[in-house]
Amino acid sequence: MALILLSATTAGYYDLRWRRIPNWLVIATVGFSIVWHVATGGLAGLGKSLAGLLVGTAVFLPLFLIRGMGAGDVKLCGALGAAVRYPQVFTLLIISVAITGLMALCWILWEWSVKETLANIVDILDRFLHGRFSPHPVLNTGNKSAAAVPFGVSVAIATWVFVLIGAQ
Repeated sequence: MALILLSATTAGYYDLRWRRIPNWLVIATVGFSIVWHVATGGLAGLGKSLAGLLVGTAVFLPLFLIRGMGAGDVKLCGALGAAVRYPQVFTLLIISVAITGLMALCWILWEWSVKETLANIVDILDRFLHGRFSPHPVLNTGNKSAAAVPFGVSVAIATWVFVLIGAQ
């Protein structure tokens, strides 16, 4: 548990401070997680850890492809998926998305940008419903002026919640 909390907290700090999640952190988390799960669970532990890695990465990969999320966020979710293993990775990801939504809602209310946000949501849904699966012209990771919730922070908070509620 200490590894998971240390990794997630470090990633959250880096994402908040520099808007990046370092590859060394992701690689170390995956490496230590796999070694730990093989040592404690043998081949079954390896399988569940690799499945968690795959699910954690695959769930958010489409958002990365349309530039709605950074690569570091996707890799972090994969690494933490390897740490918490399959099927618990789903719980962690659901908590992460819920916290991200709450953080985004607080930001929208703080900035008084409800009308603009609703217009953007309608535009995104319209693009999706008409088969336009490309980066949004304004709301994408390439636009540094667009408001964005640091997902690494959400994942860090979610990891603490996950561990504290004993969601193993």
